[in-house]
Amino acid sequence: MTRTDTEGIAGISRLRRWQLLPWLVALIGVAASAFLFTALRHAVEDIARLRFERQASDARAVIEGRIDSYTNVLFSLRALFATHSSVSRLQFQRFVQSLDLTARYPGFEVVNFAAYIPGDQVDAFIDSVRRDTSFVSEGYPRFSIRPPGQRSEYFVLVYLEPMAGNAFAFGLDLGANPAVRGTDPRSLAALQHDARDTGELVASGRPIRIKAEKEYVGLAMRLAVYRGGMPTRTVAERRAAYVGSVGAGFNVEKLMQYALTPEMSRYMEFRLYDAGAVGERATPTPYSQDRLLFDSNPSAHAAQTGGEANNALFTHVLPVDVGGRIWEIHFTAKKDQAIGAVDAFLPWAVLTGGIVFSVLLWGVLFSLGSSRSRAVQIAHRITRDLRESEASLRGSQALLNDAQKLAHVGWCQYSPDDGRMIWSDELYRIHGFDPAAFVPTYENALELVHPEDRPVWEQTLARALSDVAPFTKEFRITRSDGSIRHLRSLGEVMADSGDGPFRMLWSVLDITEQKQTEGALRASAQQLTALSRRLVEVQEAERRKLTRELHDRIGQNLTALSINLDILRTSLSGEGNAEHRTRLGDSSALLESTVDSIEDVMCELRPPMLDDYGLLPALHWYAREFSNRTGIHVDVHGTDHAERSDSDTEIALFRISQEALNNVAKHAQARRVRIELDHPNGQSALTISDDGIGIERALDSEGRQRSGLGMITMRERAETLGGRFEVKSTRAGGTHITVEIPST
Repeated sequence: MTRTDTEGIAGISRLRRWQLLPWLVALIGVAASAFLFTALRHAVEDIARLRFERQASDARAVIEGRIDSYTNVLFSLRALFATHSSVSRLQFQRFVQSLDLTARYPGFEVVNFAAYIPGDQVDAFIDSVRRDTSFVSEGYPRFSIRPPGQRSEYFVLVYLEPMAGNAFAFGLDLGANPAVRGTDPRSLAALQHDARDTGELVASGRPIRIKAEKEYVGLAMRLAVYRGGMPTRTVAERRAAYVGSVGAGFNVEKLMQYALTPEMSRYMEFRLYDAGAVGERATPTPYSQDRLLFDSNPSAHAAQTGGEANNALFTHVLPVDVGGRIWEIHFTAKKDQAIGAVDAFLPWAVLTGGIVFSVLLWGVLFSLGSSRSRAVQIAHRITRDLRESEASLRGSQALLNDAQKLAHVGWCQYSPDDGRMIWSDELYRIHGFDPAAFVPTYENALELVHPEDRPVWEQTLARALSDVAPFTKEFRITRSDGSIRHLRSLGEVMADSGDGPFRMLWSVLDITEQKQTEGALRASAQQLTALSRRLVEVQEAERRKLTRELHDRIGQNLTALSINLDILRTSLSGEGNAEHRTRLGDSSALLESTVDSIEDVMCELRPPMLDDYGLLPALHWYAREFSNRTGIHVDVHGTDHAERSDSDTEIALFRISQEALNNVAKHAQARRVRIELDHPNGQSALTISDDGIGIERALDSEGRQRSGLGMITMRERAETLGGRFEVKSTRAGGTHITVEIPST
C-alpha cells in the first residue's frame, strides 16, 4: 500500500469523521435542548408552586390576623366586665359603639353577653330584666327565656349589639338554642361548659345557619367572664367565679372577604373547612359539605373533576387554630393561570433556541468553508446568551418573592433573661419610628411611656412576671413627634418547665380616638348638667318674682277694693238701699274668693312655708291641700334635720313631690300615698309610695304606655344636683320612687 493510498484512506477516514461529527453534534444538541426544556419546565412549575404556597401562607396570615383582631374584641369585652362590678345595658352599648365594628370589623354580625342563671334563680332574673329601665324607660315587660321549659341552668343572651336585626336572639338560652339547626342541645350546653371551665376562647364547630332577617352561614365564639377579684386558677374556682360569657357571631363570608389580594384572586381560590376540635381526629377524613365554612368560588369547585384536581391544579392545605378548633384552608390554583405567560413560554423558547443552535452548529460543522475556531466562537456566543437568559430568569424569581402583610394590632415580645425585645411593624408605626432607625429595648421602650403612667406600667409588668399571670393595662405614650397616644395592652407571661418566666408577649391597641370621644361626651354631659341647673334657677326666680308681683300689686289692690266695698255697704245702710247692699255683699264674697284663689296660686308658685319653715312642714301643708282637693289620703313622715338643707335641694325635693302627687292623681288610681323624708349620713333621702296600679299598667286613653315626661323632669332635677332618682313597681302593684341628693 502506497503512501498516497494511506493518505487517501486516512483522508476518507477523516472525511467520514467530519461527516459524522455534525450529526453527532446535532443529536447531542437536540437531546440537550429537550433535557433543558424538561428541566426548565419543571423548574418554572416548581417556582410557580413555591410562589403559590408562599402566597397561600400570606393569605393564611391575613386570615389569622383578622381572627386575632376579632378575638381581641372579645378579650376587651371581658375586660369591661372584669373591671366593673356591674355593667349596665347603656355601658355595654356605648362600649361596643366605640369599637366601630362596622368599619373596623365587618365580619361581626353581633356581639353579646350571656348571663349564667342557675335554675332556682330564673324567676328573679326574668323579673329583673323586665324591670331594667337603665336603657329603655318602660323596661322589657314581655321578656322571657326561649325556648321555654325547666332546666337546671341557663345561658341567657341579655345584651346584644346591634339590637336592630338581632332582637330575635334577646332571651335565647344558648344551652338549648332553636336558632341552630340540627344541633344537639347537649353539645350546645357542653360548649358553654368548656368556655366556663377552661377560661379560654371557644368556637362553635360546624357552620351554623342563622335564622335572622336574611339567613347566612355564621360561626360563634365565646369567652368566659369571671367575677372580678375572685381566684380562677382551678376549675372549681372558675365555676364559682363564673357570671356568664361574652360572645360574637361572625358572618364567615364577610370575615373571608378580600383575604386574597387582587393579584392572588386572579388565579387562586380557597375553601375553608372545620376539621374538628384540636386532637379530635388522627388521620385525614374526606371533607363533607356540612363541614364547609366558606368557598371563594362555589360554582367552579362544583364543576371540578378528580383528574383536573390532580393534574392541572396546585393544591395546598394549611391549618388555623381558632378557639380550640382546627380550620383547614384548602387553596387551589390552575397551573396554566398560576404560571405566567412569560414563564410558560420560557422553556419553549429555550427548546427552540437549543434546536436552532444545534441546526446552526450542524450547518457550521457541515460546511466545508467554516473553520473550527468560528464554530467555537459561535458556540461561546450562544452559551453567553443562554447564561443571560438564566440570569434574567433568576431576577424574575426574586421579584416574585415580595409580599405585604397586614396587621391591625401591634405586638411586643420581651425576654427578661437576656433583655431582648421584638416589635411588630405595626408597633413601630404606633410609636412613630422607622424599624431601621430604632432598636427597641426595655429601657428605651419604657422611656416612651408617659411619665405619669410609667411607674404603674413598670408595676404591672413586674407583677405579671412575679405572678406568671395575664395582665391588661391602659397607658399613654409620647411619640417621636411629641404627640400623646392612649394605648390598651393585653398580655401574658409564658413560663418554662420550672414555672419561671422566660418571655412575655402582649398586644397593643391604639385607643386614642376612643379616649377623645369619651372626653368629649363627659364635657357635653357636664355642660348639659350646668344648663339644666341654670334653667331650674331661672324657673324658681321667675316664680318668686311672679309671687311678689301678685302679693305687692294685685293683693294690695284687692285689699283696697275690699275696704271700699265695706265703706259703700256702710253708707247704704238705709232701708231704701237693700238691693244695693245685697249686690255689695255678693261682690265682697266674690272678691274674698278671688283673694283666696290668688293666695293658692302664690302658694303653688312658691310656698312661703318652704322658705320660712323648711321642707318637712311644706310637705305637710301640700299633702293636706292635695288630700282636700283629690280625696287621696297622703301620709308625710320624717324627722326635722338639725341643719336645714340648702335651698336648691329643698326646692328640688318639693317640686319632685308635687310632680309625683300630680302623677298619682292622673294615672295611678291610688287611694293612699306615703311620703318619707330622711337625712342619712348628711344627705337628703325622699321616698314616695302609692297603692295604685303601678307604672307598667298606667296607660293613656288609647291604650298606649305613657311617655313619662314627668318622670324625666323629676330625674333631671335630682341628677342636676348630683343625686340619684329611681322608680319601680312594687310587688303589691303600686309605684315606689326613691330620690337621694348628697349634701353640698
